[in-house]
Amino acid sequence: MKRSALRFLPLGALLWVGCSTLPPRSHAYEPPETVMTIQDGRLDEISGMVGSRRQPGVLWMHNDSGDDPRLFAVGPTGETLALLEITHATARDWEDLARFEIDGEPWLLIADVGDNHAVRHDTTLYLLPEPDLSTLAPQTRLQLPATSVIRFRYEDGPRDCEGVAVDGPNRQILLISKRTEPPVLYTLPLNLNQTADDPPLVAVKSTPLSGIIPPTPAERALPGRLGQFRSQVTAFDISPDQRSAAVLTYGNVYLYHREADQSWADVFSGTPERLPVKGLPQSEALCFDEDGATLLLTTEAKQPPVIRYRLR
Repeated sequence: MKRSALRFLPLGALLWVGCSTLPPRSHAYEPPETVMTIQDGRLDEISGMVGSRRQPGVLWMHNDSGDDPRLFAVGPTGETLALLEITHATARDWEDLARFEIDGEPWLLIADVGDNHAVRHDTTLYLLPEPDLSTLAPQTRLQLPATSVIRFRYEDGPRDCEGVAVDGPNRQILLISKRTEPPVLYTLPLNLNQTADDPPLVAVKSTPLSGIIPPTPAERALPGRLGQFRSQVTAFDISPDQRSAAVLTYGNVYLYHREADQSWADVFSGTPERLPVKGLPQSEALCFDEDGATLLLTTEAKQPPVIRYRLR
């Protein structure tokens, strides 16, 4: 979401009667620490981030709306290693980036799903195999098309969305609405053969997310994103072992834990744990690392930090 768009946000389009207290704070993670500062001045509104499955320590990132359709590969000290331009794609409002594996091969999903005013009839997902950067020189510029282009719409009308993840084993795409109270989970089939010329798929409403409560009246009176917007979902990721999900808002990270036989609808109906977000004025990107033991967060800013929460 663009910083300039914040003044257009609704104050509460839906009412939600739910629990009145925050979920318990998680003590499983060490205190947050800054692990790098992004050096590339072009990455000033990061809204999507995932860790590479081909090169541990490398992060893929993209900007919010207004940028070209491109991904940045960022190294462990914050330097840009490569630029990946997605050909025949548009970047109307890229809001999240997901990774998954199919038959042992790593893939990336780019979610052009932002819709501040709920006016987009269709939104778009771009999917492509993750390129191998190990043999490339620094600052390499790549151009690749998306292998699959999934156009879709929501069964109950347009929705703003900034949180998208993929359950690869079950071939399912998960999307979480942003401007509803509570946030709502939607699902789509993962179809690697879909093209932009195919009819749009329909994202099916699954379940409201438990535990993400609306701001209190006192919180709503606070200025900025930690006031009336603090419970809006801005990113979402599933751990590599499919046993945890992390949902980012402007105020907290919510951690949902999954048993082996649980559906995601059941998972998000349960009570999460919570990590308060600190030091990130507009936290809009989150991901697990390659082994799921670390959460990485960053914010929309010039030379933003990347913050790490590591399991104890």
